[in-house]
Amino acid sequence: MERERRVPSCETCDAAAITKPHAIQHLTADLIGYSVDIAVISETHLKRKHPDNQFAVHGYTMFRRDRAGRRGGGVAVYINRQLQAATWTHANDSPAFELLWIRVQTGLREIVLGALYHPPKALYHPVELLDYIEECTGEIADQFPTALIVLAGDFNTLPEEDIIARCAFNSIVTKATRGASKLDRIYVSEPYFANVKVVASTIKSDHMAVIAYSGAKMTTINKRRERRVYRSRSPNQYALFVEHIAKLKLEFNNSDDVQTNFDTMYAVLLALLDRFYPERSVTVTSTDPEFVTPTIKAQLRRKKESPDEVRSSGRSRHFGKTSTSQHYTSQHRRATAS
Repeated sequence: MERERRVPSCETCDAAAITKPHAIQHLTADLIGYSVDIAVISETHLKRKHPDNQFAVHGYTMFRRDRAGRRGGGVAVYINRQLQAATWTHANDSPAFELLWIRVQTGLREIVLGALYHPPKALYHPVELLDYIEECTGEIADQFPTALIVLAGDFNTLPEEDIIARCAFNSIVTKATRGASKLDRIYVSEPYFANVKVVASTIKSDHMAVIAYSGAKMTTINKRRERRVYRSRSPNQYALFVEHIAKLKLEFNNSDDVQTNFDTMYAVLLALLDRFYPERSVTVTSTDPEFVTPTIKAQLRRKKESPDEVRSSGRSRHFGKTSTSQHYTSQHRRATAS
């Protein structure tokens, strides 16, 4: 079949509980929308009371390892049914580790997949988990010498350099997946996937999903857009502002109470901001990196404009809007005249 003749795609996502309403429907949308063959889901929050059939995804075989003795946690793996899969267990397996190993037979080669969730407050020492991962990968390499080893999931603060040094893995995720941190990662024993894409998951979670794949460029199906407000700043604006406030006189009525005088002061300051640093808006998307603020996004958009577009819009190429120095100078002159 088509899936068996190509490199299977692999996704990892911290779902922050697939037990919450509509989580499985959202997961299904992601798996189908991105044509995912192998999905590692961390923080499933599944327990013995949760039957498999309530969390099944049509067309996929589900494997799970629930956290023992405590709430939360847990990992699950969804494998496309066109691929043969079975669990693999190390002789020294410990229930303390939320690590599930799956052997996946593809048309190209065998993959041994490790699905991991390392909680922020683990009951074990991180070195113990690193030792166990190293033991597992060594045993897998001995038993299946031609297999590709993939380790994916939410690693939280587990040091990446230690994983790479101990297991001789390649880290293929380079972007942040939660805030400015790279918590959700994929490691491979050798280069295999041509592309890695970080996307916003349809599942309600503060983690991004990571998809490793080969082939044509993948289109984001869940891209969210939002209009954000910012105040542009320039040396010219600052100079005009300083010149104006040097001559500004604020007078308060001593008979008014403190709140009234504060409201007056606040209104004056806000008027000054709106006058010299007016609000502007720009569209940001869920695919923008964390460090791309609305101000940076606006500057990047202006930079992309061709000289003809800048001239036709009547905006200064240096600052990106209508002759900024002239605009604020004329505004200042009107204010002075009044």
